[in-house]
Amino acid sequence: MNIVLTGFMASGKTAVGRKIAETASMPFIDTDAMIEEQTKMTVAQIFKICGEYHFRMLESEIAAQLSNTDNAVISTGGGMVLNTENIALLRKNGVIVNLEPSEAVIRLRLSKDDGTRPLVHKQSLEQILARFDSRRPYYNNCDFKIEITQDKSIDAAAAEILKKIKAGVYKNESKIRSCRKQ
Repeated sequence: MNIVLTGFMASGKTAVGRKIAETASMPFIDTDAMIEEQTKMTVAQIFKICGEYHFRMLESEIAAQLSNTDNAVISTGGGMVLNTENIALLRKNGVIVNLEPSEAVIRLRLSKDDGTRPLVHKQSLEQILARFDSRRPYYNNCDFKIEITQDKSIDAAAAEILKKIKAGVYKNESKIRSCRKQ
């Protein structure tokens, strides 16, 4: 079974995913890194040269490839959830965990953006937060979620996820439904 992390940009998917992989002795896969490796372009270059639509097509190809992967921690790009087929493919062999950052976390982390997040450029923080709000229904298509706050360390977030998976929280259908309704 894979552990698939979803969430808005700056939610900590890569850092938390690496920690889970290290703790559980599982391989770590970052979908954005896979796209960059396969295209020999950065995500920012793909957005600039080919556009967002092309990037989303590449994400779908990666989701299809990863649907056959087993026992890995997969960190998805923030927009992977926008195509519900991507999540259906990843759910075939994995539990979908949404990292839900507080607004304070988004503000803090995006204020330190190093230019690698193409959707941050030329947008105000309010526009970015509006994008986050518009994506909430997609992020709610998860098996469970954890809150990411300024006070929660990477280690604590990873431990919380592993504890819930070990306890089988994602197998409880009522919890899955409540996650999707939030």
